[in-house]
Amino acid sequence: MKIKALVAGCAVAFAGMSAHAASVDLTGYTKIYLTGATAPDNFLADLTNQMLDNVVEYRNRATNAQGVEISGTDFRAFIGTAKAGIPGVTAGTPVAFFKRSKGGSVWGVDPVARAQRIQSLNMDDCDLGTRRCGLKGIDPGVENHEDPSLNNGEISDFGVSDVEPRMFREPFNTENGQPELTDAERGVFANFAVNALMFGQVATNAVPATTSLSRTTYGSMLQGLIRNWDQVDGTNAGVIVCRRVNGSGTQTSYNAFYGSFPCTSASNAAVAPAGIADSSPEAFTGNGDGSETDPFEIDPSVLDENGKPAYVVIENSGSGDVRKCLFAAQNHADFKTKGSNDFWYRVRFDRSPTPFRAIGVLSLDSYGRENHATEGGWTFRNMDGAGVFTPSSQTSSAGATGIAPSKQNLLDGKWDFTYELSMQYRNDAVTNDVGDPVPSMNDPVNATKKSFIAEFIKRAGSTTYTGNDGGNFTSVPNAYATLPTIGDYTTKPAYVTKFSRGGNSCSPMRRF
Repeated sequence: MKIKALVAGCAVAFAGMSAHAASVDLTGYTKIYLTGATAPDNFLADLTNQMLDNVVEYRNRATNAQGVEISGTDFRAFIGTAKAGIPGVTAGTPVAFFKRSKGGSVWGVDPVARAQRIQSLNMDDCDLGTRRCGLKGIDPGVENHEDPSLNNGEISDFGVSDVEPRMFREPFNTENGQPELTDAERGVFANFAVNALMFGQVATNAVPATTSLSRTTYGSMLQGLIRNWDQVDGTNAGVIVCRRVNGSGTQTSYNAFYGSFPCTSASNAAVAPAGIADSSPEAFTGNGDGSETDPFEIDPSVLDENGKPAYVVIENSGSGDVRKCLFAAQNHADFKTKGSNDFWYRVRFDRSPTPFRAIGVLSLDSYGRENHATEGGWTFRNMDGAGVFTPSSQTSSAGATGIAPSKQNLLDGKWDFTYELSMQYRNDAVTNDVGDPVPSMNDPVNATKKSFIAEFIKRAGSTTYTGNDGGNFTSVPNAYATLPTIGDYTTKPAYVTKFSRGGNSCSPMRRF
């Protein structure tokens, strides 16, 4: 199968609006666009409701595997009025806060620095009953993006990424074949380390809890250097990898931890992650064109040229898609997903009578989804040993060895597969690739926006507002964690990690 470089057209982006379309009137609202990592999505609604009154939430339209329309998770809008207590924002100010998660972290970095128009929620194409809306605009790397007469996408005001902006480098950590930011483009950012986020080793339930997974073994499976489980625990089964697309911050974190990219260059010691094109060629079946109605087909039940079960890599846009990929592998169910460049893939897990042994790329913001009805069927695993980790009890299975991805191990510096969530906005004015002059966030015209964003960043890094009492995040030892009005280290030490990379993902973890 030959994967095309660009989508053949943009007809889908400009398809006619649905019969139940209506406009949501946002006249007089301060519109704020946050784009990037899915990691903060779990606390996004809580944090937004801490800052806005009378919130009404809208989401994008999506379809499930049966073709039924559901509410998506890639695009969300929170419409309300500002609460008192946000410095610089008058209480009662109408605010429309948008979050795009499609594609992950790099969408909170590159298009933010360049002030590019990107695909966005279309508030003129909504069903007011279900609160589902269509989409508008064209992403960079997709045909007609630079035509202002065709691209009516929105421009992000600030971004969020699992790691700092300088980590998004070619060839593995940029999206849709787009060039990495230049030093000058990175220079427009004000960026802030917000909180510490763990990443983990996961496997479907078909992989026994007694199977030992070292970081070298796990990394080698991600890199296509181990393609069959017989090299891990003696079982003749193909390795299935449910990973993220290039440009995802989660994927970037795995590339750094297991492959040392971009901390060492691609030509000097760094190891490339396996992509969909590294799958066993025999797994590509059918003649699809990559569209939603005629996706590329992948059959993971076939044998490779050596007569062994196929090695298959599936690239997914969001962490929810990775979880659904793992679910489908465990339940040998048909699976359809959108990868990079808006290409669609149908993975025929349903052609096997037994579950597949799959591993995945997930941060610990997926705690609690292991037994979900449509996203479960997998578990987090101990590193450099055996054992299933149960986040609700923060314990590992009986007889477990190695290091567990527990919050206590993060606080104690024992779990070093952790990076620091970054938020950033533009400090300089930018003219984008369609000719829009976009003012700096320091421009007086953006005073309300900047005040709201500054408070949002502060609360996202605090020990109070973002679920730090759970197993997902800890605050990093910075000013946000120690502000007396938010909760300081002396009163909430269990919420602030003592170990950090200091905002530099290529630095080792060290005591602060």
